[in-house]
Amino acid sequence: MPLAWPAPQPDPTKANTKEADIRTVMMQEYSDHGQWARHYSTVRMTLGTFAFTAAVGMITVRWEQPQLALAVAAAIVLLIGVVLFAVFSVLTFHKMNEQLEIVDSYNQQLDPPASGTSRKPIRRLGFFKWGTGWPIAALFLVLFLFFDGWWLYSSKSQSARTRTISVPMTVKVGQQPEVSVDIPIRVSIP
Repeated sequence: MPLAWPAPQPDPTKANTKEADIRTVMMQEYSDHGQWARHYSTVRMTLGTFAFTAAVGMITVRWEQPQLALAVAAAIVLLIGVVLFAVFSVLTFHKMNEQLEIVDSYNQQLDPPASGTSRKPIRRLGFFKWGTGWPIAALFLVLFLFFDGWWLYSSKSQSARTRTISVPMTVKVGQQPEVSVDIPIRVSIP
């Protein structure tokens, strides 16, 4: 059962009253919900960014040789990232809504509604609304799946139009003797 706010003006001569303790607990609870919401939001953005980057990176490693297994693996990595994004979004907005419940409780205590009427609570934050980031994550998922399919089925291998050459390079570090290294470079032929 959530606590309710005490009267707005506790007796200043009695610092350790029940009302003062409840007020302190409510303020700490409000702060805790805000810190957890910020933590969950940071985690969801980090995991979403990592999953998208990892999925695109998997494709670019084998850009010249499209493979079905790699395309499926990249799609699964991104899908896992979107699922984690969704889970942490739900947790974020759950904590934010708990903060709003505390604010509603405080507003009720400060300005009670007239008899026979009820105060309209603050609007709760929903998961599927535009400002939550979920529609953008879904858009990225759809765009990535199109990109993944294009890479797998429509991209053309350019291996016949490239040539690898070796460039010799001599390196000397400190007092060590010089070492020759051949650096392979891939050159595109127009």
